[in-house]
Amino acid sequence: MNTTQKITTDADLLGIRLAHRVMRRDATRLVELTSGLADPSPERLAAVTEYIHLFADSIHHHHTTEDDVLWPKIQASVGPHLDLSDLTEDHQALDPLLDELRTAADGLPGSIPLLVAALTRLNSELDEHIEDEERTIFPLITEHLPLTEWEAVETIARKGGRTDFELPRMVAVLSPAESVRMKKEGGLALRIMLPFLCRRYRRREQACGLPVG
Repeated sequence: MNTTQKITTDADLLGIRLAHRVMRRDATRLVELTSGLADPSPERLAAVTEYIHLFADSIHHHHTTEDDVLWPKIQASVGPHLDLSDLTEDHQALDPLLDELRTAADGLPGSIPLLVAALTRLNSELDEHIEDEERTIFPLITEHLPLTEWEAVETIARKGGRTDFELPRMVAVLSPAESVRMKKEGGLALRIMLPFLCRRYRRREQACGLPVG
């Protein structure tokens, strides 16, 4: 590796930290939401079904980007002795569970118990996996991965995601300091777009019955 290249710093990992934060937050919120569904209207059921599909697709895109893009870049920077197979196997184990979520969401309201059970399992598995991933992967990124390579990963991650779903969810979990940083780095276009996207997302939350915020 060219030693003159700037290496990724911990501050550069804000995006992935936020992605992990919103996954865990939504998994917890959706367990609470679905556990309390009682005589929901057809409109609410449709909103919940749509949200769960978006949520499942978001998780799948995130870990697919890690497997297909981030892991090879880390491997190339660290060396062939590095073994990330445990994390890849975790991702592979998540996909059938995500399929269970989608199937149960499509079967509402009769499938509420199945949906709650799948979400509860996902909530637990995400907590364990994300903690393991951040403990294992983040030091490798900040010790070995050039910033240009990390920025390429983030670009691919953004292109494959649903901006109207992902961005407002991230905004909801920002600390005040992180919010200032995001708006500064995002520039005028982001500051103009954010209020519209956040209003649209709040309506999505309200339609499901999720706490807004």
